[in-house]
This record gives sequence, structure tokens and C-alpha cells, in this order.
Amino acid sequence: MQAVAFQNLTKHVTDDRTPRVWSLLVTVFGELAQEPDARISGSLLRSLSAHIGIKPEAIRVALHRLRKDGWIGSERSGRTSDYFLTPWGRAQSIAASPRIYAKGPAAPNAWLVVFNPGHPAPNDDAAGAWISSNLLVTSVLPDTPDVFAAEFPVNATLPEWVTHKVCDRATVDLSRDFLTALDVLQTALGSAPDLTPLQTAALRVLLVHSWRRIVLKAPVLPDHVFPDDWRGMHCRARMADLLDKLPKQDLADLERELMADTAH
Repeated sequence: MQAVAFQNLTKHVTDDRTPRVWSLLVTVFGELAQEPDARISGSLLRSLSAHIGIKPEAIRVALHRLRKDGWIGSERSGRTSDYFLTPWGRAQSIAASPRIYAKGPAAPNAWLVVFNPGHPAPNDDAAGAWISSNLLVTSVLPDTPDVFAAEFPVNATLPEWVTHKVCDRATVDLSRDFLTALDVLQTALGSAPDLTPLQTAALRVLLVHSWRRIVLKAPVLPDHVFPDDWRGMHCRARMADLLDKLPKQDLADLERELMADTAH
């Protein structure tokens, strides 16, 4: 696909705004280099970023930050460097991947759990959302007898004072805007997108990155307890369709394509 046409595609995903570069690179490594021995050359990082509209100097600053924060390491390879996830960075990436790439709901069931108001409630809310200081909507029942729990049926109509606490308004709005972007992109791509492997990898990274910003902010709960205007379940379905249409690229193949392009 011609560069201008490809840039028009990426604008549908980014809303013509440059993503935070260090965060985008975290997505790049999670998408392409999660294996323990995976290495991404600096040249490939710059090429992928150029496809997205990010300048080389921004990449250098972001790589420095990720090394300082312990996400990635680097090693010299001739006149350039190769980059890789550290064991800690790889663990973070692996932990997030099931939610980012999931094709189904984050959880099948949810309960309203009431804790004794006379005692401090636990601080762990990784699998739910606090409605008040002693009310928790959760997909994992607490392992303690000193609580009352009632399951939310799938067809139950929940009051807004519950659903509006499940997911914050900013994240709900992001889900709505992203769904619109996905629908436009799906139409623009058509049934057989004419993309190079590097373009495919870059577009996948943008999609995964945009979805990651939404899904990792939402609690681990089934769809039916979210607000009525939450569009996460529709985004998840569109993402599955688009990622099937844009198959994951092999890192070694991308490096070879880049070398071939450089040689011409």
C-alpha cells in the first residue's frame, strides 16, 4: 500500500494524534518480541515507528526511559543495537496479554460482596470495582466467611449507582470512540488489505496499543455489569476480526524485509 494511503489508515486508529512513544514501544515488544530470546533491531524499531509517524529522536528518548525503568535491555550488534524485554518486562507483558488479546469476556460471573463495615476492607480490587467502602463488585469471591455475597444474574437490570462505579466515565467514552474508529477502519481496509508485512505489523501495533489503553483500565468483570453505554464488548469483537484480517508478523521475516528494502 502507498505510504499516503497507509497514513490515512493509521489516522483512523490514532485520531490523528501521536501516541505516547514509550508506551507504544511497550506494545511493540509485547506484540513482536515476547519470547525470551527475541531481539528487535534498532533499525526495525525506527522503521515501524516511521510507519506510525514517530520521529527517530522520540524513539531514542523512549528507549532510554524503558531501559531506565527496567522494561528493556540492549546489546550492541555491529554499528547498531538490538533491544529485548528484561525478565521483569517480559513478565509484565505476559501478564497483560490474555486480557488484551482475549476474544471473550474478562470473567463469566460477578457478585456484589458486602464487607463488615466495622472492619477495614481489603485493598485488593484487581478482580473488581469498589462501589463504596464496604461494597465490592467482583468476579472472584473473597476467601473469607465474614462477608455477604449475591450474584448478579446476566439478565438483571442493575441500578446506575452500581454500574457507574464499575467503570469510570473516561474509559467508557474511550470505548465508544474506539468502536467508531474500528468500524471506519474495517470499512477502509476492505476484505483484502494491500499491506506490506511492515505495514501490517505497524497497524496491528496501533490497534493493540489503542485497545490496551482501554481494556487494562477496565476491571476484570463480565460485560453485563458495565454501564449501558460501555462498548468494550463490541470493541473486543471488532478487534478479533481485524487481528484475524491482519495476521501477526514473524519478527525474523520483518527483519529480512527491512534488510531487503535497505539494500535497494
